[in-house]
Amino acid sequence: MKWTTARAAFQGALALLLSGCTILPGLNVDPSSDADKRQASLPYTLLQITPSVIAELEERAAERSRLPLEGGLQPVEQVRDQGYNYRVGAGDVLNVVVWEHPELTNPGNELRDTQSAGRLVGPDGEMFYPYVGNFKAAGMTLAEIRDYIAENLQKVIRTPQVDVRVLEYRSQRVFVTGEVAQPGVSVIDDTPRGVLDLINEHGGLTEMASRRIAVLSRDDQSHLVNLHALHARGNTRFNVALEAGDVLHIPDNSADKVFVLGEVGEQGSVPIARNYMSLTEAIAGAQGMDTLSADDASVFVFRSGVQPGISRLCDCEPEEALVFGLDLSRADGILLAERFELQPRDVVYVSSTDFARYNRIVSQILPTVSTLFQLDRLITD
Repeated sequence: MKWTTARAAFQGALALLLSGCTILPGLNVDPSSDADKRQASLPYTLLQITPSVIAELEERAAERSRLPLEGGLQPVEQVRDQGYNYRVGAGDVLNVVVWEHPELTNPGNELRDTQSAGRLVGPDGEMFYPYVGNFKAAGMTLAEIRDYIAENLQKVIRTPQVDVRVLEYRSQRVFVTGEVAQPGVSVIDDTPRGVLDLINEHGGLTEMASRRIAVLSRDDQSHLVNLHALHARGNTRFNVALEAGDVLHIPDNSADKVFVLGEVGEQGSVPIARNYMSLTEAIAGAQGMDTLSADDASVFVFRSGVQPGISRLCDCEPEEALVFGLDLSRADGILLAERFELQPRDVVYVSSTDFARYNRIVSQILPTVSTLFQLDRLITD
């Protein structure tokens, strides 16, 4: 009886070993199995990477870069072209000169430096000037202040000629935090300042800084600034003009990575060190494909999240995940891999060959088969 049981177990394990090809574990993505895709817990759509698909993805990226900026943001170049006028605020120090009337410009002919001779705009936004009195200077441009003082001086001076300029800009501040060399505060002056200007003023980005996005907080709302389009594509539309009270945060690059799994030299995350990472770079960053076990004809890129404009690529919903497939055993596949741009959090999977998976089945079952074989021989003897 014992001999029969052991023999049956041995034969069953051997049959399981021989049928390993039909039960090989691993990733199986079947383009024809539409029902399986729709019934999955996370529906997905499989797209083969072709020149037309890459062209469509590139066009979608270009279209997004042309969309109007959200939340009333404006490019700094547009602000400059519209004619920027600085508006005085509380804390600014102004210098007022009335030509041919030094008694107003420098009362008492006091020997004072230019800074101490300035007129301070008080915390309430008001400023005092002789024969004019206190008036609300905050919110006015320099031209408006000049005209106001000149008009009120006409009661004591015939055709006064007045000049006004800012000695110290103190009222309007912007802040930069995160991964810049010198986080801190900058003041807005008579020259409009954009995101790039602020970053450069504070020493530039650190090695750990994200090169893809920045977060601009304004009026209790947060807006994403596309640093990728600004740096990699030279799209100056995203050099957003800053306003008083803005906080620009540069996040670290911990989210700027892709994950490479499967039959590669070293599985794990690969950081997007520059603004752009192709599929070829990601695989190379994982020490390449395993020459013995990798199936270079079955390379996949998994991309989840909302996919704007996806209906132009396939008959699918924006909420569906995308699975891009590529055959790297072909010469054109290698060329397409270099043109395929990865996005942060993409997952690259290199499948294994059937033979490699079969060998793993063998290596897992062989110890059991060997034990049963020894047991069979012991009972038989």
